[in-house]
Amino acid sequence: MSTYSKFKFTSVFSVLFIASVSNAAIIVTGSYEAFDALVATRSGAILEEDFSGYSGFYNSGLTGGSGDLAWTATAVGGLLANSPTFAMSTFRQNAVFTMAFSSPNVFAIGGNFFNVNYELAILPGLVTISSGGLEYVYSSNGASSSFAGFMSTNGSISSISFAPFVNGSWASTSRVVVGVVPSPAVLALGALAGAFGRRRRN
Repeated sequence: MSTYSKFKFTSVFSVLFIASVSNAAIIVTGSYEAFDALVATRSGAILEEDFSGYSGFYNSGLTGGSGDLAWTATAVGGLLANSPTFAMSTFRQNAVFTMAFSSPNVFAIGGNFFNVNYELAILPGLVTISSGGLEYVYSSNGASSSFAGFMSTNGSISSISFAPFVNGSWASTSRVVVGVVPSPAVLALGALAGAFGRRRRN
């Protein structure tokens, strides 16, 4: 079972530490700078999807990225990429937009999430967003304060979902970022290289 909490997220520099059930915890922030700093504490790297290569309508189940950034985007009714701004939105009003990541190395997910109208113009308002078994409601204006990030302190996070809090608009994102740690194979190679270096010095 997951632990769910809801609150209005208004401070873009807030960092919240929320305990969850499985001896792990989710850290939540409304600041990209804080998100970047949190990822750095795990010696991780940030990868970004800005949807600049997409335009027009796509069926639900759209895939993109590669490696640790490989993702699948789903929404009932499909997705629509707005080519002037490169934002990706749900095609159907009030639908939930989910992005799932297949890499087990993803331990943090964030991005700029907001609502748009039928003309794809930004509508300031509340967005419901969930990741890592936690759900939040926060205020978004489509600019810097539209960022929300989640980091697991133990284990990976596989997806993030967002939707308008109040009916009448379309969920949208202009950027999704993930924090990743090196794969076990990379870590093993690093350890092997370190052991080889020590052996040569001996």
